[in-house]
Amino acid sequence: MTETALRPWQRLSGSALKWAAIVTMFLDHLGATLVWSAYLQNPTQTLAEAYTGLRTVGRIAFPIFCFLLAEGFFHTRSRGKYALRLGAFCLISEIPFDIAFNDPANGFLELGSQNVFFTLLLGFLAMWACESLPERWPAGVRIPAQIAVIVLLGAGAELLETDYGLFGVCLIAALYWGKRWPGLGEIWQQAVLGSIAVLCYCCLKDNWIEIWAVLGLLLTLLYDGQRGRGLKWFFYIFYPAHLLILGLLNRLLF
Repeated sequence: MTETALRPWQRLSGSALKWAAIVTMFLDHLGATLVWSAYLQNPTQTLAEAYTGLRTVGRIAFPIFCFLLAEGFFHTRSRGKYALRLGAFCLISEIPFDIAFNDPANGFLELGSQNVFFTLLLGFLAMWACESLPERWPAGVRIPAQIAVIVLLGAGAELLETDYGLFGVCLIAALYWGKRWPGLGEIWQQAVLGSIAVLCYCCLKDNWIEIWAVLGLLLTLLYDGQRGRGLKWFFYIFYPAHLLILGLLNRLLF
């Protein structure tokens, strides 16, 4: 974060934001697994409202993770190691993801959909590719080239059927552009461009529950530019671990 002065409300460290994302992600996945299965067996209004409420709260998580990914991209000492770490957890998380969200009849591994680490990796590669384009290129060439890269990697996300797909890659790219371009202040630009990406997705897919993702972007406006307590590995381990636990409980109970 390069702004010269923090505002009084900017009190959340990167670790605090990550905790907010982890908790809301867990609630989302709790709703998508155990609560949804309970509703299918006993379709009461209470369970329907619980499911909707948990999935709504869960929309907050992904944009925060995307924001922190963009921060990490600009501050990491090795983008290559960062990408390899994301790639490793793509593989580690896939079976827990399939156990949690796919039909038990298909076994423990299903290639029809992929976990969110694939989306984060493709978004990271999109930022890296955009950053690698020659600075000497005029904006009329550089920007279309960046868009082409993002569309290509977003298409890859759609083909792989990754969690959040093209939208996820475009949201990461919007946050990258918000941080990369000078203007009103990078953190505000990120929130605005990210919100536009969310709104476009909602309009195109007619999926208006995703509009609550804007709340996650609003939370990033409270970021104080500090990393906070080290949680470098916690999310990487927590993501497959909690999916495995929820998935196994879901299969045992329902």
